[in-house]
Order: sequence, then C-alpha cells, then structure tokens
Amino acid sequence: MNSSVKIALIGSGALALELLEMFGRERFVAAYCDPQFVAAARIDLPLLTSLSALAQVATHYVLALADAADRTRLEQALQSAGMQPAPALILPSAVLSPSATIGAGSVIGHGVQIGSRCRVGRHNFVMHHTVMGHDSCTGDHVVLCPGVFVSGYVTLENAVTVQANAALAKGITIGEAALIAQGASCFRSVPAGMQAIGNPARIIPPASQAPIWEIS
Repeated sequence: MNSSVKIALIGSGALALELLEMFGRERFVAAYCDPQFVAAARIDLPLLTSLSALAQVATHYVLALADAADRTRLEQALQSAGMQPAPALILPSAVLSPSATIGAGSVIGHGVQIGSRCRVGRHNFVMHHTVMGHDSCTGDHVVLCPGVFVSGYVTLENAVTVQANAALAKGITIGEAALIAQGASCFRSVPAGMQAIGNPARIIPPASQAPIWEIS
C-alpha cells in the first residue's frame, strides 16, 4: 500500500480487534474511540478521542463500528475533517474476478470468492469464506457474515446484513436495512427493513431487539 496512505480504525471494540488480527497492527496508525468507551477499548493502537487530532496523524479510515447510525454519523464527520475512506483491505487468500469492483473502505476476509462483474459498495464487510456469484452487487455499509452464499444477479441495497451461513437465491433483491438471519435460505426478494428467517425463509417485521449488526 502507498506509504502516504495512513489508515485509522474508527472503533476500538470487537470488530476493530478482528481487523487488527486480520491485517496486522502495522497496517494502522491509530484508532478513534468515543470518550465514553475509552475504558472498554480492546486494541493495541494509539487511541484518540478527537477527530481533529486523528486527522493530524491519519489520511484515511476504516469504519470498525457495529451500529449503522454511528457509522453514518462518523463517516460524515470524518470526511468533514478531511479524511477519506481507505482503499479496500483485501486479504491475499481472497479470490476476486478481474472484472469485480470493490468500493473504498470495504474489507474482504479470508477465502472470500467474488465472481465476474460483481460490484461491492463502500464500507462493506465481506467476511470469511463468503461467496458472491457473478453479476451480484451491494450498496454501501453492507455486512456479509462468515460463510454466506450469494447467487448470481443478486442485489443487496444499503445497510443490509446477511448473517452467517445464509444463502440467497439467484436474482433476488434485498431491500435497504433488511436482515437475513443466520442459516436462512432466502428464495424471494425481501422488502426494505424486514427480516428473513428460516429455511425456506419467511419474511417478518424486525423485532426491536434484533441484532442488526451482529458480525459472527
């Protein structure tokens, strides 16, 4: 990676710790943590609680936060401070088609396979051993947890979460902020904000306590 690209992790919890383990401490120059969470920080990086101070040491960032509202709020604040999303972080074990495109700020994990003409949006997490079939696309802030299988021509809109080992059938659309539950087999499109649970998946309204950003 270009030595002029200095990346900060935005977050200091479990997801930030996982990114450190995946890509190594040397990839990042610092981390940002909200002042109220400093005592619970779990990572071995210089920890800053001011975005203006962070912008003095880092040029780019990766969002390592679970909450969708926090991600959106901090993305806007970071860009106002003059920082940009980091070039996509891709582990060497991932297999990407030359015709696939990966958006800035996205993370591609161990053993991921991304097929021809796929488009992955900004700030996506495509976690270990996930497969994306040809001509599929995602919006921004999408999370594909470990072991997900996405068939060809699938569209995942902004802020979709697909939990571990779920499968999506060819040609369906998953609407904005929808949740596909762990192990679900989804054979039809899911409206925005809804959940798909079971095999075959049934579509239900979201529960107020639903773990929308559960990673593993």
